[in-house]
Amino acid sequence: MVDGMIREADGLFGPERWYVEHETHDEDDGYDQQAARGGLGELTEIVVIDGHVVESCRRPISGSGYECAALELDHLRGRAPAPIVQRVEVRVPPHEAMLDWLTRVVGGERPLAELDAQPLPASSPVDVGGFPDQERELAQAVDEQLARASAGWLVTDEVLTACRRLLTAAATAGTLRLWRDLEPAKVAAVVVHCIVKANGLAGAGAPFTVAHWLRDLGTTQAPSSRSATLATTIGGSRWAHGQTPTEVPDVYVLGDAGMLVSRFRRELMDYRDLAVRIREE
Repeated sequence: MVDGMIREADGLFGPERWYVEHETHDEDDGYDQQAARGGLGELTEIVVIDGHVVESCRRPISGSGYECAALELDHLRGRAPAPIVQRVEVRVPPHEAMLDWLTRVVGGERPLAELDAQPLPASSPVDVGGFPDQERELAQAVDEQLARASAGWLVTDEVLTACRRLLTAAATAGTLRLWRDLEPAKVAAVVVHCIVKANGLAGAGAPFTVAHWLRDLGTTQAPSSRSATLATTIGGSRWAHGQTPTEVPDVYVLGDAGMLVSRFRRELMDYRDLAVRIREE
């Protein structure tokens, strides 16, 4: 028998014929029909004596010697087409994407939960004592340029503090080593532009222009390439999953709330509270 088709033994019931057998099994008789069908299928061997069935057993077709017959029957019947598997990309809910982005901006879930809008404190000159020798002199000169340029800013203390913190992070990350041949004013312009971009202090809808922040450093052109490199070095990519969520502002991600001014942190708190409220609904 092949897949429920019984072939009569020659000479017992006349010419060779095929019959369909409907054999059933109890659920508890130990017969694993699904496993038996894992290959070519299954066959039933029947022993007939004087027209009486005295024994039958079922076993896989594979290895039985009836593989060709099974393949021929499959060809005649035709197998069902293989199922079509399609991948469906599920978009992350906007509020979850927002919370993920906010977590990256401020440096973690705990900083996001504890985020406040207190102004950054006034800062002292950068302590270059722990910097490598080759970078110590440059860092000190850049810090002096930052302090000088900040006198012309309308927002002084917070932005200067954020710039000094970023300068320290850049030295720790080894970025200053790459810029050791640049003039201190140009390195300072990179640091300032990076902080301005990270806080949304220039650009569309911002209260200031890039020129306002850079003019006292001898340039009005944004050092976009170097500042973007600095932001990526310190904070990583803006968004780990490709395209940034459309609902978020176009800012650099530094991954540290200590480099964000109070005005921008207040905006982030509004985003956070709205996203959390939607999540809890």
